[in-house]
Parts: sequence; C-alpha cells; structure tokens
Amino acid sequence: MTLLQNAIQGVLPEYEWHAFIGMTARDDDALDELRERCLLIDEFGVKGTQFVNGRACITFNKKGVSQLELLLDEWQHKSKYLV
Repeated sequence: MTLLQNAIQGVLPEYEWHAFIGMTARDDDALDELRERCLLIDEFGVKGTQFVNGRACITFNKKGVSQLELLLDEWQHKSKYLV
C-alpha cells in the first residue's frame, strides 16, 4: 500500500508512479485492474509535480486524491499486496 499512501501524501516519486502504471501484470488480474484504475486517475487526476527532498513527486488534484483514497481503502484488505 506504500505506493498509494505516498501518492495520496504527495511524496511518491514521479518515476515510481509511471513505472507502476506502465508495467505489465499479465499473471495477476487484480494487480492489473489496480494498474488500469491508476491509469484513469493519471489521465484525469494528476495536478503536476513538486519537489520533495530533491525528488520530483507526482501530485494529484482533489478528485485524484479522492479516487486514490478509495483504492487504498479497498486494497488495504488484500493482504497479499504491498502496492
């Protein structure tokens, strides 16, 4: 859940976000569904980037943060995943 928590807090490095949404998860349907949902958030919920401790971190608009919070709430119950 670290990826989603950091995204909500505005401290997720931009490259980590893009690596996740650009990856292929053919062997894991649930993880691929999460990736696709994050792709939609990326399309409509990204505000920009900000520098945190010298790293470019992705920031989300209110709608994007709200959608990320819903995903985090849903995925916290899937103990197999540490996204």
